[in-house]
Amino acid sequence: MKGRLIAWDPVKQEAAWAFEHKSPWNGGVLSTAGGLVFQGTADAHFAAYDAGTGDQLWKFFTQTGIVAPPISYEIDGEQYLAVASGWGGSYVLALGGVMPTGSAAKVGRILVFKVGGSDALPELPDTMVDLPAPPKATASAETVAVGFAAYATNCVVCHGDHAMSSGLVPNLRYSALLGDANGWNMVVREGAFAERGMGSFGEVFDAETAEAIRAYVISEANSGRDEAFYEKVMNDTQ
Repeated sequence: MKGRLIAWDPVKQEAAWAFEHKSPWNGGVLSTAGGLVFQGTADAHFAAYDAGTGDQLWKFFTQTGIVAPPISYEIDGEQYLAVASGWGGSYVLALGGVMPTGSAAKVGRILVFKVGGSDALPELPDTMVDLPAPPKATASAETVAVGFAAYATNCVVCHGDHAMSSGLVPNLRYSALLGDANGWNMVVREGAFAERGMGSFGEVFDAETAEAIRAYVISEANSGRDEAFYEKVMNDTQ
């Protein structure tokens, strides 16, 4: 999937120009009297375009994607641009894991720019950790299918397609609870992590369905799909 910034000619009812982005879910747009258009992108950049031609004139690596629109204001005769960075929303939760853009999670901030500004962003935190190996997939195909149906209906909107999280919420593929059926049930059905935002689904799933969801996530964790998806998308977006 791709994204596109389009300048639309309302008289001719056609595009005056278009700039191709590497992915969808990009930020809002600001146009200025000086003939510039500003927009943040999902691949963690904030850029300026020529309003007449669509040529990209400048861009800045923001470390995390931008969904919000920028604003412009003046203080003591000096112009500033401000934008809230932070890649989030329904697309990111559901598809951000299988369609990575190079945007880091949980490093959002308010960014302010001016002509001649020279400050730099702090270094990104080191997120490399040793990930645990998942339990072996031993459930039947029928059980995994039941778990997939329940996951797709209730879980994908937060924990991601194919149980691949964008990093905004825990990645279930590496959860210690995959090897703990009782603990999984306590979280999913009894609300053990309710204070962390994971409410109880006890009225939605019976114990058998909750266990089927665990079997589905284990199956996905053993599929190798995360590495294959990530390598393909990163090659496509570089």
